[in-house]
Amino acid sequence: MTDDKTARAYVRLSDYSNRSIEGQIEDCEAYCERNGLELAHVYNEGYNASGWDDSRDEYQQMLDDAEDGGFDVLVVRDGSRLGRDHRERIRRFFDLDDWGVEFHTVERGEVDPEKPSDFLMEVFKAFSDDHGKRGEVERLEAEKERRRELGYYSKEPPAGLAYDREKHYLTRGEGFDEAMEVIEMREDDATYDEMENAVRFSRSTISKILERQEKYRAVAEGAKLGQELEVVWPDEEEPPTAADG
Repeated sequence: MTDDKTARAYVRLSDYSNRSIEGQIEDCEAYCERNGLELAHVYNEGYNASGWDDSRDEYQQMLDDAEDGGFDVLVVRDGSRLGRDHRERIRRFFDLDDWGVEFHTVERGEVDPEKPSDFLMEVFKAFSDDHGKRGEVERLEAEKERRRELGYYSKEPPAGLAYDREKHYLTRGEGFDEAMEVIEMREDDATYDEMENAVRFSRSTISKILERQEKYRAVAEGAKLGQELEVVWPDEEEPPTAADG
């Protein structure tokens, strides 16, 4: 492995995993450091990015850049980050090889399609992950549907919010005070540049906070947020079940 190879990483997190995006990035950074690779860029798909959806924006950008020769090595925590569908995953495994891009996983190192053992292991893991995860997803989708029917929140919390102790609704979380600071600064006609310099949030996150500012104000006054971020006041926290009529 030579020092002039350009490495990039791809990370994503679905609803069905409790591993953090930050943990994936740290794993990829540590792998590159151990193997003498300089990590030039991370394609961060973020949360709620299903492995069965091949229209993912960062995923498509990564494929475009790989095909255009934009980098030499792709690093992922494990092969399932590329996708859960075994056909998509195996196809991209060979695409990367055709484009001259080495495929590395933190778990197994370089996966060389010219080595029968590497190829067979990747195919086996692709089929295994596909089969196992489909059953898990079906179970979790049923649980999410039950939570939606009860009015509970079931997605990744927006910036500054977090699940309450019962994991039913959203309440104040880390960064909530900064979110309120953004709202207050905007009231004082602050520019996006000024807000971005004052808090740790990106411009896109600031925009989303401002779009939902009435929700944040309600939380500041003691409310919580349920499914689709509807405002739930303390005396409304337990919605009636079907058995209650």
